Amino acid sequence: MKRHYHRGSETVKALDGVDFSIHSGEMVSVLGPSGSGKTTLINLLSCLDAPTEGTMTVAGKSVTGLSEDQLVEVRRGVLGFVFQQFHLLPTLTVMENVELPLTFLGLKPHPQRTKEVLKLVGLLDRASHLPKELSGGQMQRVAIARALMIEPKILVADEPTGNLDKATGESIFGLFKELTQKGLAIIITTHNMAFGYEADRVMTLEDGKILKEEKRV
Repeated sequence: MKRHYHRGSETVKALDGVDFSIHSGEMVSVLGPSGSGKTTLINLLSCLDAPTEGTMTVAGKSVTGLSEDQLVEVRRGVLGFVFQQFHLLPTLTVMENVELPLTFLGLKPHPQRTKEVLKLVGLLDRASHLPKELSGGQMQRVAIARALMIEPKILVADEPTGNLDKATGESIFGLFKELTQKGLAIIITTHNMAFGYEADRVMTLEDGKILKEEKRV
C-alpha cells in the first residue's frame, strides 16, 4: 500500500509500500518519529484517506475505490476512534458524552447498554459527573467508552496516552488489553516506547516504510 502526495514538482512518499494486517483480539502499536508515516497510515486504516496504490480491506470488505459516503458507512459500522485530546463536551454528563455517537446516528441510546460500557471502563459511578469533575485518565476512559458504544470491530487509538502521566497511561493500556480479550482489534500510535511494547505486535515505521516488525513472546 502506498500513499504519495505531490507538492509542486516534488513527490512526497508518505507511505511507500506498507503491508499491514490486524486480527480480532490483537493489539498492534505503530512506532516511529515524526514524518515516518504513522499519521498517514492511521488515516488510511481509519478510512479517512485512500491509498495512491494498492488495496485495503476492512472487516472483510474491500474499501478500495469507495466514495466518501461509502467510507462513512464503513467507519460507522466498524471503526471506533480515541485521540490524544479527549473531545468531551463540557456541558454534558459522562453518560451523555458516551451516548453522543448514537445520537449522531439517529439511534436511541439504551440505558442498559450505556451502563454496561461505563462498567467496562470502570466509570459507572461517574455517570452523572461533568468532565470538569474527572481526572485526565477518567476523561480518556469516557472517550474510550464513547468509541465502544457503536460496538466497533476495530479501535483506532492515536496517541491515547499523550496527555497522561505514566501511571494513568499504564491503566489505559491495561484497559486496552482487557478489550482485546473480548475480541476487539486495537491499533495504537504512540511515542512512548515502553507503552508501545505492551502491544501484541510492534511495527516501527521510518521514511514511509516498515523498518521492523516485532511480536511479543
